[in-house]
Amino acid sequence: HFRRQRSDMAAVELARSFQTPEFARAFRVVLSLPDGVGPEEMKADPSCEDAAMLVSLTLESVGIMVHRRVISIDAVWELMGGMVLAAWRKIHVWAEHQREEQGGEKFDEWIQWLCDQLERYSAGNEPGRLPGACRPRPAILPAQGHQSSLPAPRVHRSV
Repeated sequence: HFRRQRSDMAAVELARSFQTPEFARAFRVVLSLPDGVGPEEMKADPSCEDAAMLVSLTLESVGIMVHRRVISIDAVWELMGGMVLAAWRKIHVWAEHQREEQGGEKFDEWIQWLCDQLERYSAGNEPGRLPGACRPRPAILPAQGHQSSLPAPRVHRSV
């Protein structure tokens, strides 16, 4: 009962975080970018990079909350699944550049992981199926060495 209540509260807070004027503005900027925008275009307009950073930090925390099972993948899919996938399509090249600049693979790793989970989740939920709890849930494989049964992020490099 407590776990369910905590998850419901997390979903409400998550929805609220997407409704702030600052986040809404940043998200509109990110969605206006071309898919796979590169670092040069982002650096040319600091407001674009600031918006991408705000969206990144917010979505990164969503990925961590799903991994730790604070919020369910169902709730994320229903509240913002398409938005998360659209944002990642826009900023993934920029994020990979950020990783290289920072000398590691940590930047936006949880967004990438979350997108992998959402894509797997949506693959089992074709149009025409019932929403929410009525939909069959896809199997999510356990990761070795992690507390959650959801797999940890795998960083995919573009070639």
